[in-house]
Parts: sequence; C-alpha cells; structure tokens
Amino acid sequence: MSYSGEYWLKHRDAPFATFLSVVQTHLHSEADPGNFSALKRRAQGDRQDDTELQTFKAEFWRLLKGERDGLTGDALSLAADGDDWKTDDEFLVWLWRELYPGEALPAEG
Repeated sequence: MSYSGEYWLKHRDAPFATFLSVVQTHLHSEADPGNFSALKRRAQGDRQDDTELQTFKAEFWRLLKGERDGLTGDALSLAADGDDWKTDDEFLVWLWRELYPGEALPAEG
C-alpha cells in the first residue's frame, strides 16, 4: 500500500503509526506547548501498562536502528512539523536523548 500525507491518522496499522501519532500529538506546532513536557514525564515513567508508549518506544528503537521500511520520506517532518533538524537521524537522536536521557542510543548499543 502506498501512503502519503499524514497517513498514520487514517491507517492506524501503518508502519510506525503509533510513533508518528505520539510525535504529532506532542511536538507538532499546533500541539499544546505543555504536551512535550507531559510526554517526557510519561516516557521517563516507563509504565509497562502504558501500551501506547511501549509501542512508541519499540517503534522508536527500530527507527534509530535504521529499520524504516514503510516509513515515507516526509513522515517524520510532517508529524513533528519542524525544520530545526537537518536530517531525520538528527531529530531522532535529539528526541531519544530528551525522552530517555539515562539510556544509550539503540544505534550505539
């Protein structure tokens, strides 16, 4: 299946849909400014019963390891709505360090 635009909003079973939805909810310019702080607290709480965030972290891990099959080229920039990063990798590394400061980058481990 070919995806375009913000496809993860319509196709919840699309590759990395949970990761993209969480990023969009918490980092997009139209999101509430407090959303990112809430995501940081949620991520660092690492609750096993928070299945959405557990899926988010698993998908995030795969992205950092370079497993990006099914991810369209503009998906991360659309979800994050940011141009502060030159590459998707730069964005992903920044976000991992913000959310999981005590954990090594998956690409490094």
